[in-house]
Amino acid sequence: MLGLDIGSRAIYLVRYGDSGVLAYGQYPTPPDSVVEGAVVDTRRVGEAIQRLLRAMRLREREVVLTVGGAQVMTKWVVVPAMSLEELNAAAPLEAPRHLPPAKEPMLYRFWTPHADASSAPAEGAETTQMPARLVAVPEALVHSRLDAALRAGLNPIGIVPEPDAITYVLTLNHRPQSLLWRGKATAIVGIRYDYSEMTIARETALEFARTLRLGLNDAIETLQRAFGASHEEAEALMLQAQLDEEGTLHFSEELGLPPLSMLGFLHALTSEMRRLVDFQRSRYPEGSYWGLLDSFLLTGEGTALKGLANYCARSLGLTCISGNLFRGVRWAVPTEDLDPDAMNRYTAALGAVMSLKGARSPTDEERLTTAA
Repeated sequence: MLGLDIGSRAIYLVRYGDSGVLAYGQYPTPPDSVVEGAVVDTRRVGEAIQRLLRAMRLREREVVLTVGGAQVMTKWVVVPAMSLEELNAAAPLEAPRHLPPAKEPMLYRFWTPHADASSAPAEGAETTQMPARLVAVPEALVHSRLDAALRAGLNPIGIVPEPDAITYVLTLNHRPQSLLWRGKATAIVGIRYDYSEMTIARETALEFARTLRLGLNDAIETLQRAFGASHEEAEALMLQAQLDEEGTLHFSEELGLPPLSMLGFLHALTSEMRRLVDFQRSRYPEGSYWGLLDSFLLTGEGTALKGLANYCARSLGLTCISGNLFRGVRWAVPTEDLDPDAMNRYTAALGAVMSLKGARSPTDEERLTTAA
């Protein structure tokens, strides 16, 4: 099965099977073909996906897509107690009651915590309401992605919200039965080119999601203004540079470029991370373990900025590390020469296909067998 993530700058594709990750690849998104998360030129994007499929020599056609960005809304609401199947059948009527009036047609989906899709409240139970997580996505975002995939000859079988995808794959090691992770909350920040997805996961379950209109493009534009470079040139310079703990980007001596302060982008990012910590604390009684948020996992294209996790850790006084897809995921392809930070750009595509397949993390015994 394939996982597909159509971004504004690149298209990411992952093939996943019972033995783990079987193949991965990326292809540049055609210029101006994806705007505000919507695929506005499905023909060109479909052709780009076809070229990627040929380059990867893939014949599989079943694909799971992911959708993210500021237009994807996630909200916890209280709804009448019923089975998840009944709730989603009633979503077109129930969901709009919990959201501001929409300017365009929307698609809605409910999730209920720790509930089987077919389970319903026991007969005679006193509970008349229950919590549910509501996800609302503009139809245009979903349909344009489906159209592009169909034009590429693929068979879409599902769409997974990006917060769910990245949370699933990055919390595979957070086993609920483990004393280390029992009841623990972890923040995940997926730094994409156009936006950043901020989520809070309680053990392995998504508890909160928020999208920032701040992304790697904001950092790249700092280099563009400083050096008069194109977007591609500025990104290449940034990926070769090293960020220190003071927020200054240092380049190799061969380039002859002066150090460059990235504090504008970094302050905007870390201030939102602080807000998330304060928000989590405010939701629970003072001193409660449930309100503790002391660690961040960084993922997405932004982790390719060397030194970013160290800067965030020093600025916040919290644990900040880059997500590592090699730790919780089985790989059937060699990984020795791969940079874990660079591979974080595949997190959403991989999480989408794994969550739909119900994949699990490898056991310690399986890891040792693979290593051997």
